[in-house]
Amino acid sequence: MARPTPGDTRLRLLIVATWYPSWDDPVAGRFVADQAGALGATGRVAPTVVSFAPAGLIGSGPLRARMAQVVGDLATAAIREADDVFNVAEPPAAGFPVARLGIAGGRDPVSGVLHAARARERALLALAGRWSGRTAPDVIHAHTVYPDGAAAATMAAHLARPLFLTEHASFVQRLLVAPEIRARYLAAVGQAQRLIVVSQVLADEIVAALPEVAAKVVVIPNAVDVDAFRVGEAAGRRPGELLFVGYRKESKGLDTLLRAFALVQRSRPTTTLRLIGSAPTAEIDAGWRRRAVELGIGEAVRFEPSADRPAVAAAMARASLFVHPSPRETFGVVAVEALAAGLPVVATDSGGVTEIMGAHPDDLGAVVPAGDAAALAAAIEAALDRRDFDPHALRAAVVDRFGGAGVARRLIEAYETAVPEHGSDRAGAARAAVGGTPSPSRPRVPAGPFLVVVALDPDRAHALAALDPAARARLILVTSGGPGPRLPDGLGGLVTADLGGRVRAIADAASLGPPGGGLRRLHRLVRHPLAIARRRGLLPGLERSLTIRGAAAVAEGVTLARQLARTVGPQGEEGETVPELVCVDGVDYLAARSAVEAGLVRLAPGGLSWIDDRLTSG
Repeated sequence: MARPTPGDTRLRLLIVATWYPSWDDPVAGRFVADQAGALGATGRVAPTVVSFAPAGLIGSGPLRARMAQVVGDLATAAIREADDVFNVAEPPAAGFPVARLGIAGGRDPVSGVLHAARARERALLALAGRWSGRTAPDVIHAHTVYPDGAAAATMAAHLARPLFLTEHASFVQRLLVAPEIRARYLAAVGQAQRLIVVSQVLADEIVAALPEVAAKVVVIPNAVDVDAFRVGEAAGRRPGELLFVGYRKESKGLDTLLRAFALVQRSRPTTTLRLIGSAPTAEIDAGWRRRAVELGIGEAVRFEPSADRPAVAAAMARASLFVHPSPRETFGVVAVEALAAGLPVVATDSGGVTEIMGAHPDDLGAVVPAGDAAALAAAIEAALDRRDFDPHALRAAVVDRFGGAGVARRLIEAYETAVPEHGSDRAGAARAAVGGTPSPSRPRVPAGPFLVVVALDPDRAHALAALDPAARARLILVTSGGPGPRLPDGLGGLVTADLGGRVRAIADAASLGPPGGGLRRLHRLVRHPLAIARRRGLLPGLERSLTIRGAAAVAEGVTLARQLARTVGPQGEEGETVPELVCVDGVDYLAARSAVEAGLVRLAPGGLSWIDDRLTSG
């Protein structure tokens, strides 16, 4: 990562956000990356980002507890000992140094309901241990109060640095039902300089649930990169094309949209609906396609995958109308982007989007009651009939309110109030990079050119297909056999472990609970015959398979990486190297533990989302 030069007086800002774009999920947390980009563009702030790569836990309670402990032990050691935990991430991650720290992802009997905050806390404290007083960030800003803010509060207290929190989440009230989480939420806000909330409707909900935080609350919207969206030429728009961009799930109002579009189609058979985004699972996406066919609109609806920002901007430049059917939003970035592209918006009353549409929503499109397909259809038809929407007026309605420059200015004013000495007595001091110094460890050996990726669940390994071919060619994949999605092509090497079955099926043996009788027992025998056999000791369980067969496969992958490294150096001599290894889930950490503890391989400080940052930065 780039090192600030002596005399660099920019305020060092550490952003903590699980929601942050990565190669495997470029849409997640894009609003956080936009804010980081806007702050960096001012020249007054040097942003650095910490995100997280949760390793999923499966199996029985005791097995999950052991997995969580192993993940925590190995990942925090890797964070402390890595040469540098940060890589400069390419867009859409804003091009700033990003650390994607490995953590345990999921509840276990030891960490309990606070598992998410505790796992992040441990990783952040390991990172903080790399810094001295002069190399630590000036300000810590966490996005979402729980779990990221709760964990960042512990780090900020440890470093004696001011803390800012931004709340985006629409599920705060559900979180606060748990007394332990409510207490951590209140403690984090109590420590923070400000609780920034992205919309007034969300701020009102938070204050109603937690009146004691009212004095800390300030409303500052998400920063939107409005310059990435330009008003398209009228001749380039497709008459009757409706556009939706977002996750295809029930909570986004997709069923309401499909029913409304079916009504529009009856009177306007030439209209089309373009859906850009993804569903939580392939099964859910298939269900939406079936729903469109059931409604008689299958031929008029296009289901498209998630797209990068330029592709979304191009789609907005050619559509006639943007439709936002969600019944609940704390903000609504895509609505701002559509208006910035000169595209009118028809939305349902969701709170955040309603605020964006302002006091006179008819000037920008329309807002109708949530869940009312007939009202949404009528508003769509009325908007399509209108000829008086001025695209430049639509854009002007959002540029000043949500553009990055204005939002960044408000944030910097808040930061500098909390760090009054910034830019005065500290001016001219050498500003060390936030990367920090690794803890003393065994002698360092250069990392080899190949990266060993342990993804024993082939469903998870399939995600590597989205990587650039040049990156895939540097990966040695360790996975398990059996049916599953087709593994990616073009890998540097492949090692397959025979674990005696699918990873998740084996884990069922430990998670069925105590044996039952009668119909309950018969039901289990039918659904999980292999799991019952493993419970009775007739077949090896998951932990035994991982520590024997899985560990052997990891060792084979490490050996292969070393062998290949010797063939790619100058004159075929790479010299002594230690391969780096990435674990995706908890089962992978268990399988890799023996190789890591023996020093045969260097565990990466991050997980799956870390891979592309590492390969493109290195």
